Amino acid sequence: MELIIDFDKINDASKKKFLLETLKFPGVRFKTSDAPQTLEEYNKELEQADAEIDTGKYTTMEELLKEMEQW
Repeated sequence: MELIIDFDKINDASKKKFLLETLKFPGVRFKTSDAPQTLEEYNKELEQADAEIDTGKYTTMEELLKEMEQW
């Protein structure tokens, strides 16, 4: 699953930097875009996310909590 961030709504440069560094830490994939996401792009991302779930590519809350204990 991909996360799209609208940096235009974040006015504080330090908050933008913090957000980028926070997302890099756990390996979250993200992209920025100057244009709003189209309905076609949104639907494609939903289909990709569903396919990942169907193939078992997801982390449960329990797994995440165990992983966080090791940080």
